Amino acid sequence: PAVLHIGIVDGKPPELGVELAGLTPANGVMLTRKDVRAAQAAAQAAEQARPAPIAVPTEAEYEVLPMTKTREVIGRRMLESVQNIPAWQCTVNINMEACMALKQSYQEKRGVKLSYNDIMAKAIAVASRKFPLVNARCEGGEVRVYRHTNVGLAVGLEGALLVPVVKGIDTMGLEEIADKYRQVVKKARDSKLAPSDMGCGSITISNLGMFGVETFNPIINQPDAGILGVCAVQDELVMDAEGNITKRQFMRISFTFDHRLIDGATAAKFELAIRDLMEHPMQILL
Repeated sequence: PAVLHIGIVDGKPPELGVELAGLTPANGVMLTRKDVRAAQAAAQAAEQARPAPIAVPTEAEYEVLPMTKTREVIGRRMLESVQNIPAWQCTVNINMEACMALKQSYQEKRGVKLSYNDIMAKAIAVASRKFPLVNARCEGGEVRVYRHTNVGLAVGLEGALLVPVVKGIDTMGLEEIADKYRQVVKKARDSKLAPSDMGCGSITISNLGMFGVETFNPIINQPDAGILGVCAVQDELVMDAEGNITKRQFMRISFTFDHRLIDGATAAKFELAIRDLMEHPMQILL
């Protein structure tokens, strides 16, 4: 037999599970019950001595992060904006070489570091003289047109997005605008913004140019009239009237407007006015 049965249990011979083929008789002649019992005991001892298998932890497929109150508020406001505002976008390309020269001049002659946001905010204020609805907010069931141009600036923080506002841009020069924005941005990063620093904006500037973004369609920070997406300055080849090809530096700006306040033709004219002012920035200094 392949497996030896020993004894009788409940009228049936129990199997010890010992394979006889591999056993060597202790007496050198034939296998005995003692040989089988010894083999069984040795097998049981070896099984008990074997270390238990180590459980290898399986890596989770994802990590659960809590939804913070800040993210809930941002998500709710953006969703309300998309659902409640008939928004639309348009984009223009701006030759930035004159603006770059203006920035360099302020840095070298006045020690003032301007940003494109500063120049753009002033251009918005100047252009809004002909397009007053740019200074409007659709609020409380009515259109409120402000006497001055108040421009917000989207400031991205760790896990948050704030929009401090500089009021009365139309009454300021570039140096004062730059200083005011530096102040409110620092307040935002230091968590010291007051409610008065974040209200009454009509246009928000959202700048992703520092990340190399070529174009994007920002969501309106309701109840503003619109939001301006500022993109990266990039080299482009341009052919002049004589057929000569030269390299110039351009930047796209993408406006998102509230169609309840501003129609397509008006928005296009306003955006072209912004382009003209940015390409001839001396006009905003007058």
